[in-house]
Amino acid sequence: MTRLWLVAPGWLLLLALTPNLALAENSYSNAPTVIPTRYKKPRVSKLPPVYVYTFAESAYQLPQRMVLSTQIDPVTGEKVSVPTSLSTVICTHARSHDIDPLIIDILTRHESGFNPSAISRAGARGLMQLMPDTAVSLGVTDIEDPDQNIAAGTRYLVEQVRRYGDLQLALAAYNAGPTCVDSCGGIPPYAETQNYVCSITSEYLRLRKKKA
Repeated sequence: MTRLWLVAPGWLLLLALTPNLALAENSYSNAPTVIPTRYKKPRVSKLPPVYVYTFAESAYQLPQRMVLSTQIDPVTGEKVSVPTSLSTVICTHARSHDIDPLIIDILTRHESGFNPSAISRAGARGLMQLMPDTAVSLGVTDIEDPDQNIAAGTRYLVEQVRRYGDLQLALAAYNAGPTCVDSCGGIPPYAETQNYVCSITSEYLRLRKKKA
């Protein structure tokens, strides 16, 4: 059984101590390409590590949420709004990537407030706030379609978790971009990114449940 490891909540204290040097936009941000030279790589926490539960391990039951998705009527060829179970969509793609659906649910709420038509100041769109270029690279043809957006966002997050072996760094990469995380040697010193990582991580640790 594969477990995805992340650094323990000791990171949360480090985030509060990091200088507020710049501000990054939400989701694959347009953060500055020049990284402040006085940024220091965070110390590794000595607290016991925690990990992201796999789909099979998770006992958390997502609340039922319905969103409207736009589909083409096969008879008329017109676009129509169809109710879609967001919890079912999240669980389907979390299962396919073997990751706790809770973390996808939390991230989606933080990104868009469960609004399929949400657009950020940086141009990120949809439930999991994908940048158009990123969405295309992940095979998305309709960025506002809940199923495609959740599928691509889940895949991207899992790729970052596997890349860094750490949920907090994966979230930082989702928000500010992996290039920025690599350049900084850790969570970038941007208040928005630090708050984003701290908020999602703490909520996940508070709500997650494991099967007996």
